[in-house]
Amino acid sequence: MSEIIKCPVCNHLLTKEGNTFKCENNHTFDLAKEGYLNLLLNAKKTSGDSKEMMAARRDFLAKGYYEKLSDRVNQRLNNLSSTNQTIVDIGCGEGYYLSRFQKEMAPESTKLYGMDISKLGIRMAAKKNTTIQWLVANFANLPFTDKSVSTVLSMFAEYSVPEIDRILTDEGNIIIVRAASDHLIELKNIIYPEIHEKVKASSIKTFPGFLVEQENYSYQVTIQSTEDLLSLLLMTPHYWKIKPEGIENLKKFEALEVTISIEIDVLKRQK
Repeated sequence: MSEIIKCPVCNHLLTKEGNTFKCENNHTFDLAKEGYLNLLLNAKKTSGDSKEMMAARRDFLAKGYYEKLSDRVNQRLNNLSSTNQTIVDIGCGEGYYLSRFQKEMAPESTKLYGMDISKLGIRMAAKKNTTIQWLVANFANLPFTDKSVSTVLSMFAEYSVPEIDRILTDEGNIIIVRAASDHLIELKNIIYPEIHEKVKASSIKTFPGFLVEQENYSYQVTIQSTEDLLSLLLMTPHYWKIKPEGIENLKKFEALEVTISIEIDVLKRQK
C-alpha cells in the first residue's frame, strides 16, 4: 500500500514499520491481530452498529440478495478505475461491497481501503479479507492525506463533504449510493402503520463544483425466510424507528418479495 494514512492526533503521515504505524511526532498505532488499524480516538464501546446488527448484515448479504446491487456498483466503479487507483469505501461495515469489487473486477494495481466507525464490522472484514487495508475511523475526520484518493465510495453511509473534498485528487470521483423512496416498500408497508418519506438532499447541491450523473436502479428479490427478513430489518434504520408490533407483524411472514431500489450518484470534479 502507498503511504496515504495520516495520524489522527497531529495529521502527519503515518509510515508502516512492521506491524506499527508511526508519524514523525512518534504517535504510534499497532495493527490488530486480524490486520486492521484502529485510528479512532476516544471511541465509545458502542461506536457504530451493534454486534447483533453487524452479524445480521453479514449473514443476510452472504445469502446473495444484494448481489445485483453490488454488481451494478462494481460496474460504475470499474468505469472510473484505471491503473494505480486508490479507492476508499467510507462506512464499509463488514466489507461486503469492497471485497466483492476486489474479487470481481478490480485491477491488481488498485489500492483499496475500507473504513468504518464500528470496530466490530472492521474486525469481521479483516478476518474475511486480509488483502484490503481496513481502518477503524470516523467519517468526520478521514484518516487520509490531502488529495491522495482517486475514488470515494459511500454505500448507504454518512459522510462529510469537506473531508471527501479534501482527500480527493484533482481528478477524483465519488460514488454515493442511497435508498430510493420505494426501497423495501413492501417491508415498510408491513412494519409501519403509515409511511412518511423525508426529502433527501441532492448531490448536485451538496457537492458544488462536481458534475453529477444520477441513476435509479431497482429489481425485485424474494427474501426466503422469516430469519432473513429480520436480518434485513436489522440492517436498516427502520429497526430503530418501528414499534414492537411492527416486528411482530413481520414475524408472520415466511417469505416476501421486496423491491431493491437505489439511487446511484457518480460525481466527477468539473475542470
